[in-house]
Amino acid sequence: MDVLASQPLYPLAHLDARFTLPNSPSEIELSGEVAWANPNGESGVRFRETPDSLRAALHCWLAENIKQVQVEPETVPDCKLTDLSLGGCYIETASPFPERTQVNLILRAEGVELKAPGLVCVMHPSRGMGVEFSVRTDEQRRQTEEFIQFLTSRPGIQPQLGVAPQSLATSENHGGPDDSFDDPLLDLLRNHESFSEDMFLQALRSQRSGEFIEQ
Repeated sequence: MDVLASQPLYPLAHLDARFTLPNSPSEIELSGEVAWANPNGESGVRFRETPDSLRAALHCWLAENIKQVQVEPETVPDCKLTDLSLGGCYIETASPFPERTQVNLILRAEGVELKAPGLVCVMHPSRGMGVEFSVRTDEQRRQTEEFIQFLTSRPGIQPQLGVAPQSLATSENHGGPDDSFDDPLLDLLRNHESFSEDMFLQALRSQRSGEFIEQ
């Protein structure tokens, strides 16, 4: 569930929730953990160890009350693309999503647009997040490559960026790009656990070259 707290919460913090659903007489009590959190107190809570009977009741309530419309998730404001490659990107933001969050990215620059699904594989609180693209087709890779070439041909241009969360992945294996091409940025994202946060960001800055967007 999505909540707005009077004070900022912290990712992975455990909490107990008690609430009553509209048109439901019973009070619900659940334990959960913070899946993501913004500095303004808005947070996403993932329920933990939900009893089967309560899970079934929630499923029925949602089925009866959910609106039958498809709404695009709102994009997160104040995001800046700093690094981009065929396999992934790094985004500076004060409100990064937790690792394993599936996201949709939209990049625009002078009428050229790139839409790319991805998975957050590294998160630095209040600083940014690294996203591995879920590229599954040659066409998607071609579009990414053409967008990078377009940016490279126009030094100094800063693309507009939209980032919308979708869900939390249940497995590390999310069908990402293969390893048939050399991608230093993707290698850094995949091996981030070998670095401290400061070391990772230093390595990120040091490898920025022609294939990355300069700050």
